[in-house]
Amino acid sequence: MSSTRDSKALPGDKLAVVEEFLLGKNVYEQSGSVRALLVGKVKVDQSKGEISVYPVKIARTPALGDLVTGQVEAVQTSSAGIRIYYINGKPTDQGFSGMLLMRGEPGGRGARRRTYVKLGDIVRASVSSTLNGIIQLSIDNERTGVVFAKCSNCGRPLTRGGSYRAKCDECGNVEERKFANDFGQFPIQP
Repeated sequence: MSSTRDSKALPGDKLAVVEEFLLGKNVYEQSGSVRALLVGKVKVDQSKGEISVYPVKIARTPALGDLVTGQVEAVQTSSAGIRIYYINGKPTDQGFSGMLLMRGEPGGRGARRRTYVKLGDIVRASVSSTLNGIIQLSIDNERTGVVFAKCSNCGRPLTRGGSYRAKCDECGNVEERKFANDFGQFPIQP
């Protein structure tokens, strides 16, 4: 029969002395002590007299080409910070953040820059790079872009207007964004 110690271990944690248990999975012996090799849950198999550490569920990180859905947390002139809540339609609570790089458009002095996203928008984007641990995002295809936005004037949800404009039915305000092809449809598909 197997029994479980209700403890978790970090790499290098002392779990027991070698006289108590045989070495199981993901443990090693150092100076007479049994130590954890990785982060995980400690399990003891009494029938075998063995102690092991089983890894905790490993968080899936966004990879190149994945579709992620999140909320805009910060906006600057040429980029926006996105808190990622879904990876390929599956929820994640790991606290990933991505950087959406806004496309530079040609134009001279005084040229008007397009608004792609605003603070608080819900955005679906594709992962374009993970170089140096930075999750870079893109909204360059029709499936990606803003999937939900609120009016800057009254706070009501915006409705579909066109590819880059939406109108508030409450106050008539027209706002510019880069909208996904399913913008305004409920429920939102991550």
